[in-house]
Amino acid sequence: MAQRQPASRFGVAVGLWRKARGTDGRAARSAPARAAVSKHPRSALAAFRARYPQYAQTALLDDLRAHGYARLDREHQVYLDYTGGGLYAISQIEDHVALLNRHVFGNPHSINPTSLAMTKLVEEARHAVLRYFNASADEYVVIFTANATGALRLIAEAYPFGNDGHLVITYDNHNSVVGIREHARAQGAHLTYVPLVVPDMQVDETALFEALDQPDTGSKLFVYPAQSNYTGVQHPLEWIASAQERGWDVALDAASFVPTNRLDLSRWHPEFVSLSFYTPSRHTVGEWLSAPVTASGLAGQRTTTV
Repeated sequence: MAQRQPASRFGVAVGLWRKARGTDGRAARSAPARAAVSKHPRSALAAFRARYPQYAQTALLDDLRAHGYARLDREHQVYLDYTGGGLYAISQIEDHVALLNRHVFGNPHSINPTSLAMTKLVEEARHAVLRYFNASADEYVVIFTANATGALRLIAEAYPFGNDGHLVITYDNHNSVVGIREHARAQGAHLTYVPLVVPDMQVDETALFEALDQPDTGSKLFVYPAQSNYTGVQHPLEWIASAQERGWDVALDAASFVPTNRLDLSRWHPEFVSLSFYTPSRHTVGEWLSAPVTASGLAGQRTTTV
């Protein structure tokens, strides 16, 4: 006799709810009741639209879902994990396939025709990233890396901490960010962790500004997530300017923030921004690090790593 697979917690909860009303909720209903239930969704939608006519103003979103993400309805899926990874639209796949079918691309950074064609696309992608985040090409450069960890590693390896340097990071940084501390320690820099306040899991701002107000003379780097990967808490972007006024460079981890928020780099000016394009759209995988091109050395350049 075949063994039953253990039900999920959701399945158990639904099963208990239905059995309390009859045999799986079906035998307790009469035929007219079942007919009424089967017609209910359509009549309910009509009533909803009559009561809220402004709902029709978002018909564009319905069309986008129907054409760009039809697989959601086809597979009866409700997808909510946009912080973990966004969904690609079918148009992205079609355009990408069409691009590959029309052209021959080689390795970039060479001078043969296929390489030049690839280099052109890479540079166009850099400019597209800058436009999307409203970042000036005079202030920011875009560096593509294999992943967000690689982007943060570039900061860690290049930042000139030194014996009199200082690294401040919050407790809710991603593990990839926490790895910067090893490079800081290897150079003899001082390390400060800023704790969280329970139960809201907010960063302790008193402790944060006590750390930022320390009279360090060396290179100082403050790293924090715009939105915590662990708690979901969004931290103030105003901290960027507050830290810079105190002589700190700021590395902003925006990987969890940008899938559902717009980051305007004409308003906020961190020295470094790391994020993953895998999160907003799984089809396009890439991370970026942005740094300002205002002074010599990586520490003085706002860098965007993708």
